[in-house]
Amino acid sequence: MFSILTATPISPAILRWNYSGYRFLAQHSPHGAVWHSAIAALAEWGIFSLAFVLVALLFFGSPPERARPDAIAAAVAAVVALLLNHLLGLVWYEPRPYLSSYHVPLLAAAAHGNSFPSDHLAFGGAVVATLFVTRRRWLALLSLLVVAGVGWARVMAGIHWPLDVLAGLGLGLAVGLVIGILALDLPRVGKLLARIRPPRLVMVAGAVVVVAVGFGVLEKATHLGLVAGPILIGAVLMAALGALWTQTPAGAGTG
Repeated sequence: MFSILTATPISPAILRWNYSGYRFLAQHSPHGAVWHSAIAALAEWGIFSLAFVLVALLFFGSPPERARPDAIAAAVAAVVALLLNHLLGLVWYEPRPYLSSYHVPLLAAAAHGNSFPSDHLAFGGAVVATLFVTRRRWLALLSLLVVAGVGWARVMAGIHWPLDVLAGLGLGLAVGLVIGILALDLPRVGKLLARIRPPRLVMVAGAVVVVAVGFGVLEKATHLGLVAGPILIGAVLMAALGALWTQTPAGAGTG
């Protein structure tokens, strides 16, 4: 893969730093077959939960004139972060840990292409920052915990180096901060979106399909489990959030 800074004098030093970071996490993380399976599942599926949180916020959030713009702003921030992440990857190329000279063990499905920076963390960081700025504070905190877990899991699974995770997260947080601030200045859009009352079941089902297909492409899914698992997780998550938010008194919000 071509990148502007594929081979530079500082590349070996960065690779050594990345490996040292991986070794530190490996030494302080649990091991065993059960934990390795959990790491693989979190690395592959964890970030899906944030996409479904946005779907639930879009259709069940209260009040709708605030919830819908918040969900859309977070989705836009995630897309922008992914695009910028791709451009950043064209500047610097780093092999996946399990393909590097250090031969880090691969615990999840193989992920090919550039390791730097992490798309998953860019997506997650954008969602977290946007939700925080738009005052969905508890939702942003829960999302941050998921993002932290995904970052740890993708390093432990041999898919990303620590620097990949930090760079992707930093970029996502910066984009989410900007998009979130812009979204606060669009109250009229929220009132307009609140008037739209689509058939909830049809729209939610369509959103699930779009999310699953989108992440199937992002993950370069090679088997049905990479898509079927997140669909099941998303359905359960949306059902739980929908039940919670439907009972929230109008005007109380969710953040």
